[in-house]
Amino acid sequence: MSFTLSTDRSCDIFCGELDSRGIKYISQVYTIDEVPHQDDFDKNEDYKGFYDLIRAGKKPTTSQINIAEHEEFFERVLSECDGDLLHITLSSGLSSTYQSAVSAAKNVNERLGATRVYVLDSLGATCVQRLVVDEAERLRDEGMSAAEALKAMQDITKRVQVRFMPTDLMHLKRGGRVSGPAAYIGTALRIKPILCINKDGGLSIVTKKIGVGAGVSYMADFFKNNNDGCTKKVYLPCADNFEVAEELKSRVKEIRPDCDVEIGWVGPVIGAHTGAGMVGVVFLADKERDI
Repeated sequence: MSFTLSTDRSCDIFCGELDSRGIKYISQVYTIDEVPHQDDFDKNEDYKGFYDLIRAGKKPTTSQINIAEHEEFFERVLSECDGDLLHITLSSGLSSTYQSAVSAAKNVNERLGATRVYVLDSLGATCVQRLVVDEAERLRDEGMSAAEALKAMQDITKRVQVRFMPTDLMHLKRGGRVSGPAAYIGTALRIKPILCINKDGGLSIVTKKIGVGAGVSYMADFFKNNNDGCTKKVYLPCADNFEVAEELKSRVKEIRPDCDVEIGWVGPVIGAHTGAGMVGVVFLADKERDI
């Protein structure tokens, strides 16, 4: 390997799979009923149990990885591995985790007297970040240096396309992300917002559809109209809503039978904010995000 690859757990790849792929990781913390938990999920039951708690009315919160935690992680990884380190973070548009990692890398590099730690903003989360990790792994295995891979990945991250549909407006209300009236009216009218992760890595509402079926059709059409140059891998992020995710998978496979379409869990870091039921589509295209 030309460099060591690492990420935070917002990529929502099972811990055991990260280990088997030689990818180091730092866990994030979510809190339920004032009890902190590490995101060390490694099986379907871990994710299912998390969403069962949400459906029971629990309101999880999340916290950032601070500078000291990043420094400790970077120094440990460098002591265990040869070569430089490329670390991939949750989007800077969603969290201060990226800036914390950048500050920590600067401190570690200054102590070492050389640039050994490189930090990449994934401009995404969950399956978006997962796809970014996949691409960085490919460059690692092709023999690129960490510095070369960082430059190449800064272009790739801009071309990861994503649309997703939260389905539980009442959870968004409980978290203060939509107003009470909007949640009640939207629920009564079966309004489903369609969101994207925009050019800056933040969230933008793209449109609103009436009913889950219309939302699925919109996301399938988005894939159909934007998959030029698409890699063979397509991820469908899913917050424990597999019936709808399977419907979207069928639609995507009809459009591109050659694609490997995988339904992937949305973990607690993002699921704490979206609630149960969210479904989306994520793929790499040959053009940058248009929003």
